[in-house]
Amino acid sequence: METQRFSPTQSDLLLASVIAIVIGWSSTGGHTTASEKTAGVATFNDILALETRSPSFEVAYGPEPSQTTLLFESTGPVKTQIVLIHGGCWSNQYTRAHISPLASALAKVGFNVWVPEYRRVGDVGGGWPGTYQDVAAAINYVSGKTGVLPIVIGHSAGGHLALLAATDPDVALAGVIGLAAITDLSVYGQQEGSCPAMVEELMGTTYVDSPEHYFAASVMRPEIRVPAHLIHGSLDKIVGEDQLAGFGSNQIMRIPDAGHFDLIHPNSTAFEILVDLLSSQK
Repeated sequence: METQRFSPTQSDLLLASVIAIVIGWSSTGGHTTASEKTAGVATFNDILALETRSPSFEVAYGPEPSQTTLLFESTGPVKTQIVLIHGGCWSNQYTRAHISPLASALAKVGFNVWVPEYRRVGDVGGGWPGTYQDVAAAINYVSGKTGVLPIVIGHSAGGHLALLAATDPDVALAGVIGLAAITDLSVYGQQEGSCPAMVEELMGTTYVDSPEHYFAASVMRPEIRVPAHLIHGSLDKIVGEDQLAGFGSNQIMRIPDAGHFDLIHPNSTAFEILVDLLSSQK
């Protein structure tokens, strides 16, 4: 497979700079190469700078321009199928470019990794419930095409969507893993920061006006139908520990000294933990 450096959009780069300023993270002092472990807390810019293989192909799972999925095929015997849902505060200002290095790395260790794009806030049909409906459709597309129930992994807002899919009896999946996942919109949307501010944009209403909609769009742990795990970094300044509420200690893996983006960095402790967890769920 060809190796390429992702070309992030101008919006990706601008938002990376804004995030770095708002949450006060510093650069690690250069781009991390494939042979290095991350030093300090990874930033969004560090993720965008990573090299990754080109996907094997892109295919549509629906009629809209955003309803496509990439496939990063395993370089060896396939362990299982994975659907990897990117985050980005549910906003169309973020693309799947920042999750593709993780997809590429997982493919190198034996997984077929599907990376869907989906309609987000700012897209026609995006927001609640269209954003979630696209993710559900993408997961069902993969299970139908491969004949295998995939394990679904989501990061941040993508973790929220992945965990919601695990509560949906109409979605075919074998397990779910949330990486720095947002779970409770009623709590998260009341917090400070650019990502919490997007909750109201996603929902199209305030919590005060429509608490029932926020309840419906939040993850209810007892409704999850498959094995579920949450991986969380102790230094995450975007998604806090309060989003782990309701999950059992046997479902939560806390990583010391890890930030929000370390959880999708292929050269991090989080990646090793993720691979071990995936291997145990085969």
